[in-house]
Amino acid sequence: MRLLRPDKAGAGNDVTKRTRMGELKSAWELAQERANRLGKLSAEEKEQQDRQGYRQVGQALAQKWLDSSQRLDVTAELSKHEEKEREIIRQAIIEQLVEPTGFADAQTIDNMKLVIQAISSLKPELQPRAEEMGQLMQEYEATEQKIRQELEGSYRATLHQLRISGTAVDAINIESNPQWQSARQGLVESLAPRLNALKQALAS
Repeated sequence: MRLLRPDKAGAGNDVTKRTRMGELKSAWELAQERANRLGKLSAEEKEQQDRQGYRQVGQALAQKWLDSSQRLDVTAELSKHEEKEREIIRQAIIEQLVEPTGFADAQTIDNMKLVIQAISSLKPELQPRAEEMGQLMQEYEATEQKIRQELEGSYRATLHQLRISGTAVDAINIESNPQWQSARQGLVESLAPRLNALKQALAS
C-alpha cells in the first residue's frame, strides 16, 4: 500500500476539513433559513404546515406497510405520537392504503383483503364500509370464476368436437384469450363505480 507523505496527507486532511465545514455551514444556513420562515408564518399557516408534515408521516407508514413482507405494526408507530397527531396520521394512512385498491390483478386483490383488515383495525367506525368493500371483492371473485369456468367449458367442448384431447385440452390458457380479457374488463368496469364510491367514503 502506498502511503502519502506527511505534508500531502496534511493537505488532504485540510481539504476534507474545509469540505466538511462547508457542508455543516450549508446545513446550518438551510436550517436557519427554515427557522426564519417558520417565524414569519401565522398560527394558521404553522398549523397547516404541521398537518402536512403529519400527513406525510402517515403516507410513508402506509407505503412501508404495503411494501413490507412482514406487516408493519402501525398501532405501535401511531403510539409514538400525540392523539391529535395520531388522528391526522391515521387518516393519511387509510387514504394511502385505499388509493391503489382495485381488481387489476391477483396481487392487487390480495392487498385489498389486507387493506380491509387494516382499515377496520385503524378506525373501527369505518368497519361497515370496509366490509362493503370486502363484499364487492367477493362478488368480483365469484363472477370472475363463473366467467372463467364457462369459457373453459366452451373451449373444451370445441376441442372435443375437433377430436383434440390430452395435453392440448389441459394446456388451455384462458388469460391470453381476447374473449376472456374482454369479459373480465367488462366486469371490472361494471364494479368500478361502487368501488370508487367506497374508496371515497373511506378516504373522506
